[in-house]
Amino acid sequence: MRNILTIISLLLLALSSLGQIKISSTDVVKINEFRGHDTDSNLLIKSDAVNYGITNEVQVLSFSVENTSDSNISLFGYVDNPLLDNIGIIDSTRNKVILLNGESFPYHSRPLGLPAYAFPIQLAPRSSNSYYVALSSGEQIVVPVIVGNREVIISELHSREIFYAVYFGIILVMIIYNLFVYLSVKDKVYVYYVFYILTVGLTQLVISGYANKYFWASSPNYSVLASSLIPILSGMGTVVFARSFIRTKVYAPFIDKLLLFYFGAYCISILFAVFSHHVIAQYIINFNAASALILVIAAYKAISKGYRPAKFFLVAFSMFLIGVTLYALRNFGVLGYNLATTFALPVGSAIETILLSFALADRINQFKKEKEESQLQAITVMQENQRLVEEQNVKLEYMVHERTVDLERTNGELNNTLQDLRLTQKQLVESEKLASLGQMTAGIAHEINNPINFVQSNVQPLRRDIDDMLGLLDEFARLENDETITEKVTALHKRYAELDMPYLRQEVNQLLHGIEEGSRRTAEIVRGLRVFSRMDRDSVVSASINDCIQSTLIVMKNMTKGNVTLFKELKDDLPNLHCLPGKLNQVFMNILTNAVQATDLAGRTEKDRIVSIHSDGNDKEIRITITDNGSGISEEIRSKIFDPFFTTKQVGEGTGLGLSIALGIVKEHQGQIEVHSTQGKGTTVVVVLPRNAENA
Repeated sequence: MRNILTIISLLLLALSSLGQIKISSTDVVKINEFRGHDTDSNLLIKSDAVNYGITNEVQVLSFSVENTSDSNISLFGYVDNPLLDNIGIIDSTRNKVILLNGESFPYHSRPLGLPAYAFPIQLAPRSSNSYYVALSSGEQIVVPVIVGNREVIISELHSREIFYAVYFGIILVMIIYNLFVYLSVKDKVYVYYVFYILTVGLTQLVISGYANKYFWASSPNYSVLASSLIPILSGMGTVVFARSFIRTKVYAPFIDKLLLFYFGAYCISILFAVFSHHVIAQYIINFNAASALILVIAAYKAISKGYRPAKFFLVAFSMFLIGVTLYALRNFGVLGYNLATTFALPVGSAIETILLSFALADRINQFKKEKEESQLQAITVMQENQRLVEEQNVKLEYMVHERTVDLERTNGELNNTLQDLRLTQKQLVESEKLASLGQMTAGIAHEINNPINFVQSNVQPLRRDIDDMLGLLDEFARLENDETITEKVTALHKRYAELDMPYLRQEVNQLLHGIEEGSRRTAEIVRGLRVFSRMDRDSVVSASINDCIQSTLIVMKNMTKGNVTLFKELKDDLPNLHCLPGKLNQVFMNILTNAVQATDLAGRTEKDRIVSIHSDGNDKEIRITITDNGSGISEEIRSKIFDPFFTTKQVGEGTGLGLSIALGIVKEHQGQIEVHSTQGKGTTVVVVLPRNAENA
């Protein structure tokens, strides 16, 4: 709704300024002059495409059409970019909005029912009309403007629809064929390939606008989301399929790690797309486009090591890259806007799909041949081994007799030594276990003792109060058929007053609340212990520390939003860090949690509670600084803050494991944590991480 209001405001501004203010920020699209009338059945004039790149801002362009004939002319124009979120067009001559549409609107509202955004053009004899076009999109904004006869425009766009129907038919045939092959050979690379070509095909349908028309015509939100999400899935499918088919883990290990990094970046971009940050998602997609060249290099490496299927992959992927290159050169105005450049991308992907199917078929033959050669080689080796064994048997029989006595003596000595080593090993292991267990047990016992005592101390008073209440109820129950009921009722009322039942109810509720609180504290300690002992098995990758910080802040949004004022100063050009991102996220979460809680002081509002996070670094190390204006840490306890189960919070409010876990993870990355604090003013925690830790 916000984007629509923005466009409407921009349109109204353009209308009001036509006679007063010159719109200097408007791009002018050149449309060839039309010197005829609408009887020219082949009229179709195309402008050069204007490329605004990826931006959150609303863009405005203008163009004019001139009629030099003596007849009224009725034409149609259309903006050939189905992925625009919002588009508005003004006829400045008539001061009239003639189109307000985009992916933010239901598909059935589009003029002529076509993916492109069509609009009428009415020209009086020997006159010219000017038009303003306001548009916005979460994807790259490339705007070609086309003017022509209605029938010619509809015919061209219907021809496109037939082309894409044939294209997706090819994709479906390849999907069905490779699924049948998978059921026969049970090779998971076929599953990866099916996912890959399915997402590539859907991406082409999204770009052309036909996915919106046939799959989610009545759901604008799905249409906008699919424009980012499906290309992301296509990129992930490319990485997964290429790693399996080229076997990068074997033939190009370093590139294999880079591909895992790109896969992780795609996963992050999914979050941005789902939460409507489409511009950021598109930047990540464009950044990951570099993985295409990396796949070419990986294929060359595999070919150089004699891996034949990589040749097929290189040829097929090169066809796709040619299509991508032609499509990109058209968008940037290097090549003209014509059929060849328009259909280069789907044609390239279709050829790639067919060639890769042939490559997978050859892969089966290659595996069969390798298996036969391996079996033949194994038989030859077995025969040679048998001959050698027979020749050696005679010699061995003699040597065995000579060495038997020596071996028996040596064997006895080795058995004695082995028993001593086993005993020593067992003693060392038990000693280490007891030391660790003693240290852990002392901390757990100290933490759990208070809540358990809290529960036990409430049980006896609770049982006493319940017994009094049940006794009173029993006496009421015995009143039935009793002749002295009046006297007993009087006695029971007296008993009721003596017991002070309202107070008993209140006391029971308080005791139950105490037991519940003790149980909650115990559970919290156990959960903290589980986090403390968890084994993080993330792979080591080259990751952006700013991305780690941003993802942690997203996870902590419920804790920070509305509670503290958060300042971020993250250096843009930080080099990547060789690390375990999942573990570093845990470090930042633990430190930030302490910072947020430390600012929770009496009488403070959200504006008064300030937490800031700053990142900086160079080629050798990266520094992350987290500062709060909380209560601070005194000198006498600062040396204990990294001890397991030590906490400055009130009893029952923390387990004391957060900073201990954080320190362990940072040391695992060969880094260090610095803590600077002034009591009553706040605390600053600095995490220093080397960029290329050897054992990370």
